[in-house]
Amino acid sequence: MPRTRPILTFLALCLVLLPALPGCENEQARLDIIASGVAKNGRAATAGNLKSEFDQGHITFESAMIRAEEMLQANDPGGIAFAGAVLDLSEAIEDQFPKGGEFELFWRRLGRLAYTSAHAAYEAGDYETAGTLVLAGPDRWKKDSYWIAYPNHEILVALSMAYRGDARGGIHLLSQRTPQPDEYKEAIQSLAEIQRRQQQARERAEETDEGG
Repeated sequence: MPRTRPILTFLALCLVLLPALPGCENEQARLDIIASGVAKNGRAATAGNLKSEFDQGHITFESAMIRAEEMLQANDPGGIAFAGAVLDLSEAIEDQFPKGGEFELFWRRLGRLAYTSAHAAYEAGDYETAGTLVLAGPDRWKKDSYWIAYPNHEILVALSMAYRGDARGGIHLLSQRTPQPDEYKEAIQSLAEIQRRQQQARERAEETDEGG
């Protein structure tokens, strides 16, 4: 009797994370359809489609996350939006995810999906989309242990803040990290330059307004 609860917990977890059982062999076909329509439908509608298929037991979250990872790795044009949809799905079904520390790798994968998709958007010059992705997904992965393990992600968060007009906030974010990785110093210098240019732009705008 004491073993009943752990067994039920494990089975519930399998339904969320593990690949589909043989009876659901059309799972990949369903993901193909959703992924192929992401350019037309957009991130929000794609997230809704994924949620619907997940709720009906047609796909698992693991399969959707793998598809997003594969699309980003292949530089698929729809990869960024699809990854965003998967991250949005993760927020919608967060209560069904494991909470134990033994699942830390799962949560780190979510964090890396947020980073990879945001970085792809950043490289494409789509700073607005990058800003919506860089911290996407449940808060569970946004822990100090994650930032320490992946300083490039925290740097990207700071850069995203800068491109949204808050370079000062980005500098503060990186400056408070202790111990401070060496790459943060170079990033802080870049942010300081962005801050300087932003201040100059604001001053020119004010002068134009006054002159007008």
